[in-house]
Amino acid sequence: MDKITIIVPVYNVEKYLGEAIESAIQQTYQNLEIILIDDGSKDSSGQICDSYAKKDNRIKVFHQENKGLSGARNTGLKNATGKYIMFLDSDDKFTLNACQTMYDFIEKTHADYAIGDYINMDEDGTLWENPVFKKNIYHEFKLSIKDYEQSFYIMNSGVWNKIFRKSFLDSLAIQFVERIPAEDAVFTTYCFIKSKNVYYIPEIVYEYRQRYSDSISNSCSKKYFEGINKAYHIIYDNFKENDEMGFYRYFYAKSMNYILYKFIDSDKLTKEERIDVLEEMKWFYTLSNELKIPTILKSVQYIIEAITKKDYEQVLKYCEILNQVRKMLPKEIKEKMSKPNANTYKQIEENAINTEITRKKEELLKVMATSDIKILTTEECLQELKQGKSIARFANGELDLIIGKGLEYQTPNKDLIRRLQEILQSEQDFCMIGIPDEINKFENLTEESENFWINYMYETRPIWLQYLHTNMQYCTSSLSRLYIRRKDHSNCGKYFSMIKDIWKGRNVLICETSDTKTGIGNDLLNKCNSVRRIICPRENTFDYYDTILTKLRQEPKNTIILTVLGPTATILAYDLAKEGYQSLDIGHLDTEYELYQQVSKKDKANHNNVDNEADYQKQIDFIIEE
Repeated sequence: MDKITIIVPVYNVEKYLGEAIESAIQQTYQNLEIILIDDGSKDSSGQICDSYAKKDNRIKVFHQENKGLSGARNTGLKNATGKYIMFLDSDDKFTLNACQTMYDFIEKTHADYAIGDYINMDEDGTLWENPVFKKNIYHEFKLSIKDYEQSFYIMNSGVWNKIFRKSFLDSLAIQFVERIPAEDAVFTTYCFIKSKNVYYIPEIVYEYRQRYSDSISNSCSKKYFEGINKAYHIIYDNFKENDEMGFYRYFYAKSMNYILYKFIDSDKLTKEERIDVLEEMKWFYTLSNELKIPTILKSVQYIIEAITKKDYEQVLKYCEILNQVRKMLPKEIKEKMSKPNANTYKQIEENAINTEITRKKEELLKVMATSDIKILTTEECLQELKQGKSIARFANGELDLIIGKGLEYQTPNKDLIRRLQEILQSEQDFCMIGIPDEINKFENLTEESENFWINYMYETRPIWLQYLHTNMQYCTSSLSRLYIRRKDHSNCGKYFSMIKDIWKGRNVLICETSDTKTGIGNDLLNKCNSVRRIICPRENTFDYYDTILTKLRQEPKNTIILTVLGPTATILAYDLAKEGYQSLDIGHLDTEYELYQQVSKKDKANHNNVDNEADYQKQIDFIIEE
């Protein structure tokens, strides 16, 4: 019969301690080592431990200064000599056959650790009617981190309804993280990630006491949330580093709702502390969008959206309303509100995430965190343009040409590639060079757009960096993509207004193809003094470059020239700026503006203009003409 070590952390629990210890020493399985860690108790708990040690030589007592629950358990792990480890909280109880049942099972299955069923009891010891895991649903089975339907529900956070093989824990060199709440969750989730052999046995082995008045979860101070934040960071990093984000999504759904309602229900936070907590945990709540996690209630969705936007005043208003409502609800309803239901988990399964995209994004964000490429914000760029600057933009199409890939409407040639390379790596101040924000970050993108840029930057970011300079101040090339690919449109009106002010009262010449029709059918150019156009071939426009440039050079220097010709526009804008013109490579701007107007005004009219850089457009040739 192999020895089982039972680790019992003890702190100010004289009321229940005797019952807990009795449940251990009266086990039918007798080859036990019972380690009681008196963690600086201020009541008679330490004396109770010593009195039991005198009666039973299987009991070892360690008295220490208070280190918290984790510190006490770590002392137990350090001094354990058994082949197997079990944990017992000092206000709970083992069932009579718990150790025998768990020992027989782990020996039979050769598991790294095994999980048993448990039942709740009230503070006075009255057992609840049913165990936590229903016997008619959960039978003996081997858990798998790939099995979300059964394993997720059985993999509860507590260490106390489990038996661990000590050699398995030693192989992980694992300890409890000290001085944080949710220490069980950090420990058990890491064990689950690393284990290859975990089983569930449908026998009740543990009686868990619900102590509502004394529970730490009802003492939700700022310090508590700081600890939770740290714990959740560790858990997230463990799942991410071990490429198990699929399972983490289910854990996250449960944790996000649980801790949000702790925040809502807490009466121990000042307004300033609440805002601090929200700011510190913003990273956690914003994961709900990235991981595609639905909320249980619409009100929670509103809260998450407000947190994401950092509108903390609005968050606090929502939380205050829910706080008052929950004070009037019975305990059972409040608990149900904070737990995802079967439908929530079903939606998580249906809305699967692309784990490959997630992996690539995490890798990119790590290197982006140390980027020294400086890119101005949209508003900063628009201010520069208003002061007379020109802009030549580079996006994926221009880089594709540089690396030898053709576009539908522009085949690469040596001169085109050479000029694009020359401009992208130039160091000058007469023309701003626009480059994608996604070189440094992925922000405010629709899911489709973000996935595109993650894949694209994963392949091409090192190429971009070969051409860019740390002493340059680049402009964002997304000036022409202010609406369609963005999640948050709240600043669009301001940006478009700033754009119109750039050419307010100016004579404008637009160099475009006949199908773009910039400013026709909308008021994008209404503030201009005059508007004229030069119509160019849409396909392989660069073949006509010298002719187009000669035509444009005939314009007075006070004319503002807008170019809408794909990669050719990039080169034109640069060369014209070099000669003293203000020239703007505006790309998709007209298309974006029309869609913004249609949506904001609920205009159902069809969009007449054409996105000249979209791959699906028809091939149309036009001679150059005014």
